[in-house]
Amino acid sequence: MTILLTHDEQLVLRHLISGESSEEIAATLDWPLQAVRNCTHTLITWVLDELDACGRTSSNYLPAPPPFAPRSSSIPR
Repeated sequence: MTILLTHDEQLVLRHLISGESSEEIAATLDWPLQAVRNCTHTLITWVLDELDACGRTSSNYLPAPPPFAPRSSSIPR
């Protein structure tokens, strides 16, 4: 199923492709950070849906996440 991206999503996608972080995009566009994050979430969902529609799984294309490293506690005991 193909979806059309909104103008805002296309704009955020262009900035993401150029390597900007969500915070940088929000500052550049003078948007609330949450608006940029909402667009980013939609874009990630779109990519994963397109991979699924093509019979591919994201795990074949994305590296495994780094191992979880628990933070050391700064609370004195």
